[in-house]
Amino acid sequence: MSMFDNPDQIRELANLLSPNPRRGGIDYSSSDDEDSVVPRLTPGGIGPGGSAAGAGKKKKVNPVATPLVETPKEQPKTLEEWQEQQEREDADVLEERLCPEYTMTYRQAVGTEDVYLQMGNRTGASASCEDLVVEITLPDEPMRVDQMELKMKESELDLATSKYRLRLPLPHPVDTDRSKAKYDSELKKLQVTLRLRRELDFVNF
Repeated sequence: MSMFDNPDQIRELANLLSPNPRRGGIDYSSSDDEDSVVPRLTPGGIGPGGSAAGAGKKKKVNPVATPLVETPKEQPKTLEEWQEQQEREDADVLEERLCPEYTMTYRQAVGTEDVYLQMGNRTGASASCEDLVVEITLPDEPMRVDQMELKMKESELDLATSKYRLRLPLPHPVDTDRSKAKYDSELKKLQVTLRLRRELDFVNF
């Protein structure tokens, strides 16, 4: 006798395979049953935010793309640093002068022993350059060169005229005592030659 000949055995097998079958005479309109029902997947529900089941869920914040905590800026430690920072911020807010066009070029002194004998360690890379040449174009500048204000710091170049203002951070530390500036009144161009002072200069030269 086969088990399929007995209807009770077939029902028991169905209950074993489906723990929560829908039986006749029972009301399935309760909210508990609705929560347990998995919604059907449709083409409109494919993709992020398109599923109807995830419509009520809150979107998780990606801490990599949108950091929750901003990196705090380094605060001045002395009263002089506080005053200098405040003066710079006030000057940036009230600044109305134009920013001139400029170019930055590396330059190295090459001798005959470097070209023909190749006795030194110099290469064509910027690491073997002694100077950083900054050329600033000042068209229609009425101020004379002796009235321009040029400040050279170890990591910044600051130029102020009646029409232009340039505050340029430098890519490498420079030696201000060995730097020089030259102004061409016909071309209205200021050339500043900055002597670089890097940590591994004694190896590259």
